Amino acid sequence: MSLLEIAGVSVRFGGLEALGDVSIGVDAGRVTGLIGPNGAGKTTLFNVITGLHAPDAGRVTLDEKDLTSARPHRRARAGIGRTFQRLETFGTLSVRDNVLVAAEMRRQWSKERFKPAPVVAELIARVGLEAVADDLVDTLPTGTQRLVEVARALAAKPRVLLLDEPSAGLNEHETESLAALLRELASTGLAVLLVEHDMGLVMNASDRIYVLDFGRIIAVGDPAQVQADPLVRAAYLGEGDEEADVPAEQRDLRDEIVVDVGPGAPSDDGPGRDDQSAGFAIELVEVRAAYGTIDVLHGVTLRIRPQEVFALLGPNGAGKSTTLRVASGQLRPTAGTVSFYGQRVNGWSSDRLARNGLCTIPEGHGVFPNLTVLENLRMITYTGASFRDVEEQAYHRFPRLNERRKQLAGTLSGGEQQMLAMARAMAANPRVLLLDEVSMGLAPLVVEEIYEVVRRIATEDVAILIVEQFAHEVLGVADVAAIMLHGRVQYVGKPAEVNEALQHAYLGGSIETELPTPRSPGLTASPGRAQPDL
Repeated sequence: MSLLEIAGVSVRFGGLEALGDVSIGVDAGRVTGLIGPNGAGKTTLFNVITGLHAPDAGRVTLDEKDLTSARPHRRARAGIGRTFQRLETFGTLSVRDNVLVAAEMRRQWSKERFKPAPVVAELIARVGLEAVADDLVDTLPTGTQRLVEVARALAAKPRVLLLDEPSAGLNEHETESLAALLRELASTGLAVLLVEHDMGLVMNASDRIYVLDFGRIIAVGDPAQVQADPLVRAAYLGEGDEEADVPAEQRDLRDEIVVDVGPGAPSDDGPGRDDQSAGFAIELVEVRAAYGTIDVLHGVTLRIRPQEVFALLGPNGAGKSTTLRVASGQLRPTAGTVSFYGQRVNGWSSDRLARNGLCTIPEGHGVFPNLTVLENLRMITYTGASFRDVEEQAYHRFPRLNERRKQLAGTLSGGEQQMLAMARAMAANPRVLLLDEVSMGLAPLVVEEIYEVVRRIATEDVAILIVEQFAHEVLGVADVAAIMLHGRVQYVGKPAEVNEALQHAYLGGSIETELPTPRSPGLTASPGRAQPDL
């Protein structure tokens, strides 16, 4: 048996099955990875292991001792330590004192006889924090604070260490150092369970990897086996031959696309119209953004023309949704320029942008669940649109909504809620439409239907930026696609070219395929469709 055994664990939240008969083993002396798309159930499983959520079925055992009913502090004392996805440090204490708190608590409940100070000094050196040992944690970068959490967890002398997104906020060099640290810790006999969106770290550090999708284990193996597994590729990328789904005339059109990933920043940083940006509906140039001290975007450049569908792809945590928040005015960039039809709009509110024609459909649809379909549609009449026109457009695009007019939006299926959100957005006659994770939680046939509407909307002189984790359907409608990793746009090109690089990007954490070098900047015209000059 493994040191930590999770056997047949199931968890339901109402009618939603978050975990279904999940079994994993975490061995002493090994790093075990746990990965999966958004909503796969990773955090729920972590909470079951640590006692924060009781399972509906199944068992949690540590060294053959059943801990399924044990309270969280009992599990910690039995040898389960953890870090958190959201930082849980003592910000007003120094690094040394943060680690000292855990060491002194362990001495108190374990009755062991040891001096905490030397133990703390050894752990601080082990994780590479000697230079900042006496600094207040609040003054440190996010990545460094994550290492403080690791050191503090180790001070409790765990037998199993659970790490929840430990690389968030780390740069590539720091991530490589963390991978080396995890392997070194495992070599001492510690069992490590790693939940992480950075696939480079997972593949580099893990001996064995479990893959969750929709609450069930779909694959187990070493990194090479997991990367090659067709079920894993389908879970992260979608299924099928994207290029085969594209009409021949659209594929021919794409062959004329010219792309360039260079920054090409506007010459005028002041307010007003920028002639260099005039041909673009929405443009982000060298944009940087952060949440507090956490830097998320590191110089993102995107340019999208009217009547163009631009797909922004990338794994969990790549920075896709943050890019959308910046573009929609929900998050102010810390550097760089955001332009809307040639006008610099840094600092514009999302309300002001929406009134000027930039509409956003957030992840999770964003409908009013306690209002009917009719009432949701009526909400958009604040823009001055006629309710009769709003209804007519909505039912023309989505006939199913006509059948659900008097039904509460919260009781609609996920696909119907997405249709309602899109119908409401289109009633405002947007010039730019931003879509966040359109396919999340939807059945494949519904996703196909939604994207067919997206294809038609683009012909109405609307520029569309779609942020997606799943690639299959969106590449079938996109004119241009980009891969984002670690808060940077790593590659921009035609969908067929981008598709070649996706497996490496999603399951390897890098782009390691030979792709065509973008040609010189330029524009090849084609009747009825504006072409990108990126």
